Amino acid sequence: MSADETVPVLVVGGGLTGLSAAVFLRRLGVPVTVVERHRGILVHPRARTVNPRTQELFRQAGLAADVLDRRNVNTGALMITAETLAGPERGRLGGEPAEDPAEFSPCPWVPVDQDRLEALLRERAAGLGARLCLGTALTSFEQDAGGVRALVVDQDTGAERTVAAEYLIAADGADSPVRERLGIPGEGPGTLGDTVTLAFEADLSRHVGDRRIAVCHVDRPVPGTVIVPHDGAGRWVFSVPVTRVDVAEAADMIRKAVGDPDLEPRIVPQLQDGTRLLHYRIGAVVAERFRDGRVFLAGDAAHAMPPVGALGSGTGIQDAHNLAWKLAAVLNGHAGPGILDGYEAERRPVAAFTLRQALLQMRDRTGRDVLGTGEVAAPYYAAVFGYRYGGDAAGPEAFPPERLTGQVGTRAPHAWIRRDGRRISTLDLYRGRPVLVAGPEGGVWSASARTAADRLGVPLDVRRFGDDLHDPGDVWGEGHRMPPDGAVLVRPDGFVSWRSPGRPTAEAADLAAGALADLFHVGS
Repeated sequence: MSADETVPVLVVGGGLTGLSAAVFLRRLGVPVTVVERHRGILVHPRARTVNPRTQELFRQAGLAADVLDRRNVNTGALMITAETLAGPERGRLGGEPAEDPAEFSPCPWVPVDQDRLEALLRERAAGLGARLCLGTALTSFEQDAGGVRALVVDQDTGAERTVAAEYLIAADGADSPVRERLGIPGEGPGTLGDTVTLAFEADLSRHVGDRRIAVCHVDRPVPGTVIVPHDGAGRWVFSVPVTRVDVAEAADMIRKAVGDPDLEPRIVPQLQDGTRLLHYRIGAVVAERFRDGRVFLAGDAAHAMPPVGALGSGTGIQDAHNLAWKLAAVLNGHAGPGILDGYEAERRPVAAFTLRQALLQMRDRTGRDVLGTGEVAAPYYAAVFGYRYGGDAAGPEAFPPERLTGQVGTRAPHAWIRRDGRRISTLDLYRGRPVLVAGPEGGVWSASARTAADRLGVPLDVRRFGDDLHDPGDVWGEGHRMPPDGAVLVRPDGFVSWRSPGRPTAEAADLAAGALADLFHVGS
């Protein structure tokens, strides 16, 4: 029986991870269909910040300026703790790590609410040619050695259709029906608690004063309650750690949290059907497997973690980035299927490590110690930038960014250089294709790599300082600990795949061919 639609990749879930996957895949020339059960976007901004590492991925995708344009009013704002919003503060700290990321990244923190970011990603995915099927739910699927066959339904009309895909990405959230159908268990502490969230409108200016608040943690009506400004114009997000409340009870809880018994908050709908209160379970779990045959888990479907430090959303978007180039390499005929095994091998240890860091940061902010180990959280930027593929990413030895010197398996270092007279970051060289970058005396590596890529039939960009790249201060060489006659091979996602072992020799061609063959899982 023929399918109603055939597509290389079907993405289930149109949140940040699923939409990012669609954008990344389309930029690599892969047709993709996204099915998302909601037509609209939640007005409740679940994630509120894009960290510098995630912004680097958006920079590669040509989205960084658009993300900046949608930043909210809380740039440089504070996180405070108090009994109530109107009451005296117990503590305050800046909303971002104190260390300036400019030393090791071309990208800043960007305070942008998830609803705005999702809208941008929808717009860009559609503009790139992704098919977005909103108000459409996956009802069942089956897979075999040749692909995945999914049944989806339009939730307005009830019309069903089948979609045949070579691969399926499950980005369908922490309660992932796809993961449940596959029977993939989770590992970790599990559910940490329940929370009810809502958006409300009220004039809180006399309680806020001249403070520029990003997040307010309060003890009323119960510890763990959070008040967050949404749009800077009187709309707020309120989260309270309870299982169920009705609208009247929620309004009373808002009054207690603010510390104003006369406040009349207007709780606004978050869904098209008028739903005003949303219930979430805060989880701490990593799926036992990220892959089952031709189905891949990504984002919250693969790992759930407490909302701290933009770690959850960032990890999901990085999942999508890691998987997209591998799928594109296979689907475009450049790589063997073995390359896809690297997705789980690389991303699952990172997710487990990041979950642990999120739990430690939660302990430091709230006092709730889920792990009970007494260990110290890694510095934030080490956790975000410093993990290493192929190493012990699950351990605590994350590299501080200043120690990222082009080691194999790490994100390539950032340095400002010039290309054709224009100032760029070295990260701007990595735009979805593998790149061999050679020093000014590394012409043997450049020629060998070009020859090897042509022979293997794989894509490769070759750049050499002294040709179109210029680095008068040798910041690239120093940052990579690379001599002038050295070279480095960087993957499409910006991670170092190979470094030249020393001065070019007669074996340079074989070494370059072997490095490319290993990267693409093809014979050398």
